[in-house]
Amino acid sequence: MAEAMAKINPRTVASLLREYAQRASMRGDNPYRIKAYLRAADSLTALSQPLDRIIAAGALTKIPGIGEAIADIVTKLYQTGTHPSLEKLREDVPAGVMELFAIPGLRPDKILKLHQALGVNSLAELEAAAREDRIRPVKGLGAALQTKLLQNLAIVRSGETQLHLHKAAALLEHAVISVKQEHPEFSRVEIAGDFRRGCELVSDFALVAQARKSTGIEDTTLRLVVTDRKHFGARMLEATGSADHLEQLKTFAADKGFTQMPTGFIAGES
Repeated sequence: MAEAMAKINPRTVASLLREYAQRASMRGDNPYRIKAYLRAADSLTALSQPLDRIIAAGALTKIPGIGEAIADIVTKLYQTGTHPSLEKLREDVPAGVMELFAIPGLRPDKILKLHQALGVNSLAELEAAAREDRIRPVKGLGAALQTKLLQNLAIVRSGETQLHLHKAAALLEHAVISVKQEHPEFSRVEIAGDFRRGCELVSDFALVAQARKSTGIEDTTLRLVVTDRKHFGARMLEATGSADHLEQLKTFAADKGFTQMPTGFIAGES
């Protein structure tokens, strides 16, 4: 039975809620409700506590964008991995069609039209239809859309959750407040990761907190690094720098006779 399923991680819940919103949008549901689902899905990608703890405390509605109705949906998704309304929506179009939502600017009505008129069920089939000039003649699609799709297919990103800077800012600011409330013993909490580097798209939601002693990394959908005052700068660097930057820094340090460690640079180590 579905109720007996193992509880799923919050990023998967966010993905399911986003699918719920996208499928509902193709059906022409209330656009404000769709936006509310998508905002709630975004919020689930930057939680400062484990989702099970939030649900157990009845605190889902304290998360930005989550009201009572969406809290019920999130709880059901978390506990069972699905929702009756989602299952009903899944009867309308195949799972592969959802890949088309990865294309910037492609509206739900156009996605549905591509599926219904041309049988497009995946990004690969969409690219084939565009390259074979099958989109241009279809009323409601046309040459301009075909050209735009060919351009945007080249920049479609991976399925990793990425939020624009302004959306990430609101979620991370809320996360800082939440962490400070949950851990009054932290004397400092700073945003790290992609956001601190000023990336336009943010996927690494990270905070660095200062405590009396280091306790490592707490992983929810948010990466919370807890360290002491002495090592705060080093852990901030590690939690903020890109992989390429950190690798270059490691090489540079080695040339100078230092080894880069999570706690800082150590002389004479190998």
